[in-house]
Parts: sequence; C-alpha cells; structure tokens
Amino acid sequence: MATNDYQARVDETIKMHGNRIDEVEYVYIEFRKNGEHDDYRRAVTRADYERVAATIQQPTLPFDKFIKVLRPFMMGAFAHDDIPEAFRLLDSDHSGTIDIGELAAFMPAILPNSNPYILLHHIQQVDKNNDFKLNLEEFTALIHRGIGRDITLGRL
Repeated sequence: MATNDYQARVDETIKMHGNRIDEVEYVYIEFRKNGEHDDYRRAVTRADYERVAATIQQPTLPFDKFIKVLRPFMMGAFAHDDIPEAFRLLDSDHSGTIDIGELAAFMPAILPNSNPYILLHHIQQVDKNNDFKLNLEEFTALIHRGIGRDITLGRL
C-alpha cells in the first residue's frame, strides 16, 4: 500500500487455542523514501477484548465477529475481500449504511476510552452524499485509506 511519503507492509498473526482464536496481531512496517523504516505492533487478545467490552456502556460485537471487522481495518486494501463481511457485521440495523453509533460497537477495543466521533473527520472524507453514514462503497474507501493503521499509530 503506497502513500505520498512511504510504503507500508502489514503482517497478520493469528494465535489459536484449539479451534478458538485467542489473539490477533498486526505488525506494520513503514518504508520511507529515504530507505528508513519504522515498525509498529498491535495485538488484541480475546481476554483483553472481553474485559474491555464488559466495561463499555453500549453494545459490542462478540470477539469472533470483532476480529472479522478488525482484519480489514488493520490490513486495509490487503484484506479487500473481507470488507463486505465487515460492513455487514457493522450494519447492525441492516439499513445498508453504517453510522457513527454502529462504529461505536467496534472502536473501544482498538482505541480504549475513545469517542466514536473521533472518526467523523475520516468519515467526512469518504462520505460522498454528506449524510454522516457510510454505504459499502464509502466504507471500502475508508478502509483503503488505511484507517486501521492510522488508529493503531495514533494518527487520528
């Protein structure tokens, strides 16, 4: 995935216990034009997710669904084929769009103590009809922009 200033690589590691996923880890390597690179790591364990989810005063996704949404957020265009499933899981009211409230069920586990409106700026950049909701095409554009990497690296 390339931007103006760097190219990025992301590796995904899934750790299982029996038939159950217990942890997912994403490692980003950003290569700058000058040849230097930075490495970043973000891991989410089932236990940590469930602990955070239990303290949130709003509905959250079960861990197994959460990681299906997490993958395209973290891998961006590298997980293009997973975007429709992530969209379907986030579209909890089956309206064909995702609004800020639906994103709130996902965000706290990757950005604890976050306010879902932190994404508003990013949503507005891809929200073609300015309804503050994302259809599948707009959601795909959001994912392709590398929103997960930006969240992980604190660039929001």
